[in-house]
Amino acid sequence: MNAPKLVYVTLIRTTPAKLWQALTDPEFIRQYWFGHSLTSTWKEGEVIESRSPQGELDWQGRILKSIPEQEVVFTTDHRTEEPPSKVSFKIERLGTGTFPQGDAVQLTVIHEDFPEVSKIREGVSLGWPAILSSLKSLLETGKSLELGWRSDAA
Repeated sequence: MNAPKLVYVTLIRTTPAKLWQALTDPEFIRQYWFGHSLTSTWKEGEVIESRSPQGELDWQGRILKSIPEQEVVFTTDHRTEEPPSKVSFKIERLGTGTFPQGDAVQLTVIHEDFPEVSKIREGVSLGWPAILSSLKSLLETGKSLELGWRSDAA
């Protein structure tokens, strides 16, 4: 049995093109992901890697689906005994099918495929709200949130 998936929906005053760049450009990612980076060609079947601010490999995975400015889905192998989980970023301009209307983009992040007992799920459930809040702040104000990142929680 799997643990419940994590779902985060964020409305951001931006365009699909700018949000896509923010989600796929390693230099932009470092600004809101607290110094961590994601690197990939963002093409289906290609490798994706996350690195710490010191350049150490945090995790790696594979791009399962990639439609620029709309959706990207990838696996994350956290280099533990847990099986890989899956992350989806879905970008949708408001007014094209969602209930809210306006000059913004809806970003839906789904992180799933965790085992029933998962330390990875526990950790990422604390990380996603901070990352997405910092992304929203950076895109809307030009400044990311200044938050620390602790990984020594027991």
